[in-house]
This record gives sequence, C-alpha cells and structure tokens, in this order.
Amino acid sequence: MPAARSGTDRDPVSGLGFYRFLNRLGWPKSYLGRLLLVCALASCVPLLASLGLVVFGGDAVAHGRFGLIAGIVAGHLAAIGLMLVGLRLALEPVRLSVDALDSYQRDRCLPQLPTQYDDEPGRLMREIRRTILSVETVHADLLNSAETDPLTEIANRRRLLRRGTEALAEARRAGTTLSLVILDIDRFKSVNDTYGHPAGDLVLRLVSGLVGRDLRDGDSIARIGGEEFAILLPDTPLAQAVLIAERLRYRIGSLPIPALDGAGVTASFGVTAAGSDDPGIERIMHRADAALYDAKRGGRDCVAYRPADSVGGDGGDGDCFAPEKAPLAAVVKRVAAGAGKGDVAWIVD
Repeated sequence: MPAARSGTDRDPVSGLGFYRFLNRLGWPKSYLGRLLLVCALASCVPLLASLGLVVFGGDAVAHGRFGLIAGIVAGHLAAIGLMLVGLRLALEPVRLSVDALDSYQRDRCLPQLPTQYDDEPGRLMREIRRTILSVETVHADLLNSAETDPLTEIANRRRLLRRGTEALAEARRAGTTLSLVILDIDRFKSVNDTYGHPAGDLVLRLVSGLVGRDLRDGDSIARIGGEEFAILLPDTPLAQAVLIAERLRYRIGSLPIPALDGAGVTASFGVTAAGSDDPGIERIMHRADAALYDAKRGGRDCVAYRPADSVGGDGGDGDCFAPEKAPLAAVVKRVAAGAGKGDVAWIVD
C-alpha cells in the first residue's frame, strides 16, 4: 500500500468565503438556523418586489396587469436562484468533506480541511481530518511492527524485500548499481549451545548494531533469518561492496562480547550486484546467498562474491566455484577491472 501524501493541489479554504461569512453572524447560533435564514431571505425577494410594484407602481400597475405578473414571476425565479446559490455556498464544507474522503480512499491523500470552526460542518471537517490522521498513525505503527525484527529492532525480510524492490527500480532509473551483501554469523548454534540463548540474542543485537552504525546514509540492514542479515547498498559498485563487506568482517571479528567469556564470533559474507537481467530483488538475494555458501565452503570468516552474470547460482557442486584466495586489494582490483567473468566467486580472506 503506498504511503499517504498530502493533498496540496488546491486550497480547500478558498471556497469557504460564504461559509465564513455565515460563521461571523451572531445570530442564529446553529448552522441549521443559518441555512433557514438563507432560505427565508431568498424567498422574501418576490414578496418585496410585489409590494414595491403595488405601492410605487400607481396607475401603471392598474393598467399593466401583465407587467405586474411578469415582475412577480421574475422576482420569484430570482429568489429561487438566490436560494439555490446560497444553499450551495453554505453547504461547501459538506462537499469538501466528501471530496476529502474520496481523495483519501482513491489516492490516500491526507485531507487539508480547516479545523477552526465550531459549528456542525466545522466539527465534521475537524473529525474527518482527525480520524484519517489517526488511521494513518495506526497504519504506520502496524506496518512498522510488521516490518521490524523484535529482537534486534532492525528491518526484517518483509521490509528488505519492499526496500529492495524500490531501490532496484531507482537504480535502473538513475543508471546506478545496487549491490547486496548477505552475512551469516559462523557456528552460531554452538554459541547458543555453549553459552545459552540469552548470550546468542546478545550476539545478534551487538552484530546488528555494529553493522547498522557502520553503514552509510541510504544503506539499510535487515535480519532475514536466525543469524543471517542482508545489507542493501544503493549506488555501490560490486568492488566497493566487497570492500564494505571486508571491513564489516574485520570489525565483527574484533567485536568484544562479554557474554562469551572473552570469546568472539566471526561472520561469512556473500556479495553480489544487480544485473540488467535480474527480474527482481529475489533473484539478487538468491545470488548473494549462493556467494555466502561459497564463503562457507571456503572456510568461513571470509568474503565471497558473485558477479551479476555468474552461472550456477545455487552454489552446489555443479557450479564453477573458484576458491582462489588473494589479498583484498588484488581481488578488488580484478572486480573493478571486470576480470574473470567466467568465474562465479572469488574469496577474499
């Protein structure tokens, strides 16, 4: 569901001039009384016109009955027109309220209704605005809860997929590269078995916090499995994404964790970048996950990547896994130069 936006195409207060005039009247106090006043004043026009003709017409009235009748009919029609116009202007708040509800239902535009009036239409506009804003607040809270991991308080897989879809579309519009990193804490089950689940939960929170603080503005992290995290890196070439993953690998390995009695944890990383043939973010995640398994099979505590044009995406025995280990600078240089397109993965250790 798209986010609500403010309706700013037109000023809703601009059509309330007659309504504001009625609100300034000291009498009658109620909105219904003001409507009746509009009708009464409009209906008096033909009567006043007729009386004027009789009183001031003199002999011309006596000898011109047709003119008298025509004047009365014209005055009566004018009264009806004035009454309809007056009612239309007086009911403008009701029309604005209906338009605001329709606009919110159709386009999720937040209503720009005035809130300073205290009569019946004023309360109607104020309550419509308050109710819609309240619905939006509840909706935002529910969406945030549904897309937040309760343990680490970062995004979950659902939010990652939504953000990834948006980031991929934006990257293709702007002609930039979207990279994706998936990391998995090595031998996490042994942490739970040895130190207990509270210690394991602490490890997850510490690792997610460290990664979140280390990312740039615009990057995002999500917990997508038990001890597995994904990182979206917009406008980031594959070589730079490998550097980011290696920096995070080093920092996680150096992270002090008091609950582990002086021990630490390591993490394995799979890195890839979006390609022109990728139909969606799920395909990119699948390729990054395959690179992660390359890193696991390469000995853990290392970074592996798969270019967008890699083959054998399941990371199984039939793919072209190349467990070549090399200094980081050399491997990144090869990535940047676009070398080794036939390879599926390089290990950075």
